[in-house]
Amino acid sequence: MKRWTPYLDTHFVYDHPAVLATAGVLDDSAQQVIGSAIGHYRARTVRAHLQYFDCNLQFPEPVRIDKVLPGSLCLVQVLDGQWQHRVDGQLNRYTLGGIHCLGLSESMEAVDQLPAGSHARMAGLRIAGDFLQELAEEDDALRPLLGLLYDGMQFTEFNRCKALGVLLERLYHSPYEGALERLNQESLSLAVLVELAAFLKGEPARPKPTPRGQRDIAHEARSILDAHLIDPPGSVALARQLGVGETTLRRAFVSVYGQSMLQYLRQARMELARTLLRQRKWQVAQIAFRLGYANPANFSHAYKAHFGHPPGAQT
Repeated sequence: MKRWTPYLDTHFVYDHPAVLATAGVLDDSAQQVIGSAIGHYRARTVRAHLQYFDCNLQFPEPVRIDKVLPGSLCLVQVLDGQWQHRVDGQLNRYTLGGIHCLGLSESMEAVDQLPAGSHARMAGLRIAGDFLQELAEEDDALRPLLGLLYDGMQFTEFNRCKALGVLLERLYHSPYEGALERLNQESLSLAVLVELAAFLKGEPARPKPTPRGQRDIAHEARSILDAHLIDPPGSVALARQLGVGETTLRRAFVSVYGQSMLQYLRQARMELARTLLRQRKWQVAQIAFRLGYANPANFSHAYKAHFGHPPGAQT
């Protein structure tokens, strides 16, 4: 049976430059893979015709990947760095922080191409067009998703749907393993599709309850920081998002949690690292890349400064 995507389920971590052509990312339909990478990439089919993927890669030399993409939908959030490709000759650029959707109603040639020194940390979903059709037939609420697959190629950026970004961040930073990890990935991936369909339908945003006390403000801020541990918003942007003054936000957070937001973020990242180390599923370098460290040595120094011992000594 013909594959619904050229991307294979795989997982690799490279501490030193390694040839992408031997990484097992694409099946034999890939026409050309040129370049090398440092970092991690993983892809997993969490449900038939629904694949989750993420990466944190540096490209020490120019990269070019020629392939053919089938009729499908691909949702991507660039968490750091950049990405771009040409599909059917049209250049599509993925901007930092935005949620991008590539919809193809039929098979098309695609070329990923980045210059030497590029970096990309991303999370996303690949969904077969037939699977979206099945979902729409089962529930009319999901029918708006089909509009993303009409008329050849559609490349759309959703800047006003923050809930999608939160869900993709939660997928990227999942602390689970084994069956729990798979269930978590499946449930969150389906939640992404439901949220996107609701956004496309134009459902009104839920009003925020007012007035809010310090505890409510602090809890809301912490929830947003937890969802963006690697690339958190600054205090000014976070205060604006919550609809309060920056001073009010800072005071509320310290009053409730007894520490500044910066101190909280540092502690939360290290606690997540310790949890992942204790699971003994990933190497230190893998965890460093997952937490956004481009250099595993920097992660080791930060970990030792926080806990008093290097990550390799974690028991």
